[in-house]
Amino acid sequence: MANILDSLGMGEDVLEGKKAWLYAEEILLHVSRTFALNINVLKGRLHRSILLAYLYLRIADTVEDDPDMKASEKEVLLGKFADIFRTADLPDGAIAAFEDALPESWRKSDHPYMNLCLHTHVVVPLLKELPEVYAAPVRAVTIEMCHGMAKFALRQEAALFSGWFTLESVADLDEYCYYVAGIVGKLLTNLFAADTCLIGDARKAEMQKLDVSFGLALQVANIVKDCMEDSTRRVCFVPEEICRRHGFEHSYDMFNLPVGVADEVRADFEARRAAVMEELVKKAWGHLDDAIAYTKLVPNVKMRTRLFCLWPLFMAAENMKLIGDGSGLFAADKKMKITRDTVKRIVKSTSMHFYSDRWIEKTYLQLKKGVMSS
Repeated sequence: MANILDSLGMGEDVLEGKKAWLYAEEILLHVSRTFALNINVLKGRLHRSILLAYLYLRIADTVEDDPDMKASEKEVLLGKFADIFRTADLPDGAIAAFEDALPESWRKSDHPYMNLCLHTHVVVPLLKELPEVYAAPVRAVTIEMCHGMAKFALRQEAALFSGWFTLESVADLDEYCYYVAGIVGKLLTNLFAADTCLIGDARKAEMQKLDVSFGLALQVANIVKDCMEDSTRRVCFVPEEICRRHGFEHSYDMFNLPVGVADEVRADFEARRAAVMEELVKKAWGHLDDAIAYTKLVPNVKMRTRLFCLWPLFMAAENMKLIGDGSGLFAADKKMKITRDTVKRIVKSTSMHFYSDRWIEKTYLQLKKGVMSS
């Protein structure tokens, strides 16, 4: 990743001021597949606060995802990272303690995630440049996510001794999704309210009833879309209790397609597997319903804020439409996902109609109806 620093005229020393912001903007493009598009539609303090929040959560997620690190080590590292944000002054000592504790192998890596982690000293102090009404929610969500990720890292390591990481119940799935995505919805409500006087106490309270679902909508949709890819890592987020309802002893049994059996046995297996995924697809649509309602509570004069919400939601809805009842997830030769042309169409149409609650509702319901009626 030295090329990023070189292109900005920076060395590996501490970066300050405008150069630090340039690094934050540039590294975002390397660590985010699609969310950079949403963040960069924003401007001003809202843009900067959400940019920084994304980078901090990406740092925590990089620690949690490391395949070579023990869960106990992840717990320590995530604790050190959370300690940085416990006070508004973001102490240099806490930042250094976290960076010094990172794996030595990361210092030799060109991966952008590791590069970001090793530049915690660059991106974290930028938060002090924002008013406290923006900075405080970012600190709070980072601490809470670190706690949740440490908890699930320990649980995942214990589960992997049996071969797979699984979730027992729908409640477990909801808790996992809350920590990795639902709390982001809470963050957004606080930042949106900080950014405009048009979101008063009453409107903010209505948004808070729905904001966790905003994050869950995107996360559950991703779990559905990525289920086959996750299985290659021996991870399955589909709750065991749903799988048992449809005749599977364990969730990972869905990926063991019977070989050399009668056609009717194979067809029954595929039908039961589709029924499992259909439950998860319906759960995603339920959260999307709430997320659309949440977005309509954003004042319609806040074009950029609405687009920030609408783009990922309509992309998720288009993916759910493509996936249908979920049966095709296992038959597809490659992951089912929308095309770039579909993304362009979403960006263009929402940019023209962002202000219209009626258009948003009508367009969303057309996507959902096309699935539910099929």
